[in-house]
Amino acid sequence: MKNTDILVKLLTADIENKMILEVACGAADFSVSASDYSDSVYCIDLDARRLNGRLREKLHFQVMDASKMDYADDTFDTIVLYNAFYHIQSQWIEIERECRRVLKAEGVIYVVGTWKLDVHVMANVFGKNARWREQFLIAEIRK
Repeated sequence: MKNTDILVKLLTADIENKMILEVACGAADFSVSASDYSDSVYCIDLDARRLNGRLREKLHFQVMDASKMDYADDTFDTIVLYNAFYHIQSQWIEIERECRRVLKAEGVIYVVGTWKLDVHVMANVFGKNARWREQFLIAEIRK
């Protein structure tokens, strides 16, 4: 089983039959796994080259700056940043603000890391608010 499949199982309550956004999706591994359970998954990144035709029916990709999203307020039930925190850490304040804006009132943002670079930075930024669940360091942010 892939790591992203395990993560989807851990987050099922916030993914199943929901509208999901993956920020800084890279190759969209999480989005592909989540699309089997969610109503729809939107994934954004600054670079589309890593996708390699991975899009499927409920999966929508856009090249977009996460600090200036084009989505309307209160659009998504759940937002996930998977193994991306190291790359976006310098913009985190702006990205978090935008994520909160496009997140529905009862929504949740998950910042998830497995790579050493992400885990180290997440531990410094989120401290005790980042907890290990299986092989994932997860910071959960409620609106």
